[in-house]
Amino acid sequence: MQAIEAILARRSAWPLTEPAPSSKQLETILQAAAVTPDHAGLRPWHLKVVQGENRQHLLERVLQHPAAQTEQVRALHGKYALKLTTAPVVIVLAARITPHPKAPEFEQLLTAGAATMNMLNAAHLLGYSGFWSSAPDPLGALLHEIMEFEPQDKIIGLLNLGTPANTPKPAAPRTPWQDYAQLWRPEA
Repeated sequence: MQAIEAILARRSAWPLTEPAPSSKQLETILQAAAVTPDHAGLRPWHLKVVQGENRQHLLERVLQHPAAQTEQVRALHGKYALKLTTAPVVIVLAARITPHPKAPEFEQLLTAGAATMNMLNAAHLLGYSGFWSSAPDPLGALLHEIMEFEPQDKIIGLLNLGTPANTPKPAAPRTPWQDYAQLWRPEA
């Protein structure tokens, strides 16, 4: 019951700061992805972990990329800086889509998302907070190229891990399950 209560208490937090998970804790968080349901054993989650000074190096490469020089993208540089350097650990998330007769693309995307949620829960159970955000294009495309993901990889977001920089606000009440789930019974 303690684990269930802890999972039900999980909240996203932003911004995140030090302390970050230790190397051993980060290994545990990453290993949590491996227990994700995985039809056909494809392991479609592919992750690149960025920490320490490497966050700034990644940001510099993103901002210096020729595709980041348009006026529209230059207006997003500050947002990119926040996404890539505010948390002490940034995990770039990708779903590696492999054509398979029993595991369609949508299943592989869901599995990669479930792996991310497992990592979020593991971080929470270890006493850290996380924030899963999107990486809309052109940021997703820039990360895909700069970090040398495979052609069949689809960037599905960023998972930021660390400790809340601010005192968390009181949690808003969660939606009761009856608002989104029904107990089905056949009609007589």
